[in-house]
Amino acid sequence: MSMIGDRLKRLRKDYGYTQKQIAEYLDIDQAYISRIEKGERTLNLSLLDKICQLYNCTPDYILGKEDNYQKRSVAFRSDGNDVDLNVVAKINSVMNNLELLRKLNGE
Repeated sequence: MSMIGDRLKRLRKDYGYTQKQIAEYLDIDQAYISRIEKGERTLNLSLLDKICQLYNCTPDYILGKEDNYQKRSVAFRSDGNDVDLNVVAKINSVMNNLELLRKLNGE
């Protein structure tokens, strides 16, 4: 399995998402997700960007250029299958912007 596919599969499982959920979030076919995880297909930049937003990681982490990654937990009052991954990605974006503002303010 490719490093990219391995990392994507590990992230997906760590968050408890299914390939179907990820495929719906990325607006692609579930079989394509399976092929990416097996190393049979590649990611384009648009998909890579959306995946990084969802998992709150850098492209370098997905591509295997760095190993630093810290999982961010966001609690929802629903079972894992009902979570809107677009909302998760937006929450990650807002939290990253808040962290940046704190750094800029010297906190």
